[in-house]
Amino acid sequence: MDHSTSNVIELPFSIDKEDLTNSVWKVIAILKPKWRQDSIKHKIFSDGITNSLVGVIHEDDKVNMILVRVFGENTDKIIDRNAELVNMKILHTLGFGPALYASFYNGLAYQYLPGEILTPVTCLDENIYPLVAEKMANFHLQFACVKERLPLETRKSLEKSVLWTKLKNFIMLCPPKYSSDVPPKEKLLEELRWLKRMLQQLNDQLVFCHNDLLLANILHDKDRNSIEFIDFEYAGPNYQAYDIANHFCEFSGVEDYNPLRYPHEDFRKKWVTVYLKTFYKNETVDDKTVHLLLGHVEHFTLASHFFWGVWALIQAANSSIDFDFVGYASLRWDQYFKKKAAILTDAGAIES
Repeated sequence: MDHSTSNVIELPFSIDKEDLTNSVWKVIAILKPKWRQDSIKHKIFSDGITNSLVGVIHEDDKVNMILVRVFGENTDKIIDRNAELVNMKILHTLGFGPALYASFYNGLAYQYLPGEILTPVTCLDENIYPLVAEKMANFHLQFACVKERLPLETRKSLEKSVLWTKLKNFIMLCPPKYSSDVPPKEKLLEELRWLKRMLQQLNDQLVFCHNDLLLANILHDKDRNSIEFIDFEYAGPNYQAYDIANHFCEFSGVEDYNPLRYPHEDFRKKWVTVYLKTFYKNETVDDKTVHLLLGHVEHFTLASHFFWGVWALIQAANSSIDFDFVGYASLRWDQYFKKKAAILTDAGAIES
């Protein structure tokens, strides 16, 4: 059955990003005709560096807040917005993410989910990180369910990872070289060929990934002691180890990037053990399986640094958001080459 279409309202207009709090009323008036504009309050969310997000609250009823997200400039170059709509609809039916209410030319309106975004402290909390690991494992297990809910003509798109095509497209969209810390386009293509050869040799498992589990895309509801994933802009089939590696890399932050916050080996082992117990629906998991996935995760941190390093260059050329995208790209590329050197050194030591 095709679950990719629904009663989501398609609105034939755009929202003025420069007058966000006033212009969102165009959407709310259609979704909630009984709401009065003079009883509306707005909550601006400032955690993202790509889109603009505002919560609309009627008569102080925060539980039924509606979120209105306006896409960043030119983000349709790097994000398939139609796929995002389909993903949101399907994943919600499977128990993941918010209900989608409406789409308009440059954004979406959807359900507010309660909870606090993770922080560099809470992501390490022994009462919280196992919930995240379990949630990711259950998310990855939705592969077959997502596939059967897609239209027949698009199901083949789930047969291979989105990583390599997306990375190559990103490189093609890259602007001219920005600084000496960032490789030129020819070097990026060369690195991509090496990275693809190296990672494909691992034969890592293909699952349905979120692909963007930074701390701000994970909500912890203290009252229910539960975790929710949000923002499925990049969701799609990918390697199991990539999603985990990318999540670990995001412990370093974005605006306050600090690679020293990458989790230590003992934490990674505990996290991956919880994940595997859930993924395989088994109370025990052998050390060999844990060690294998941990090794894959470390290798796939390279793909995370590569992905967001190139992404940041595209954003630098297209975004009006006040953020040092070039500086962020330089930081990610610095970590990429340091990690690559460490992996090659370890491989040489093993071979000798």
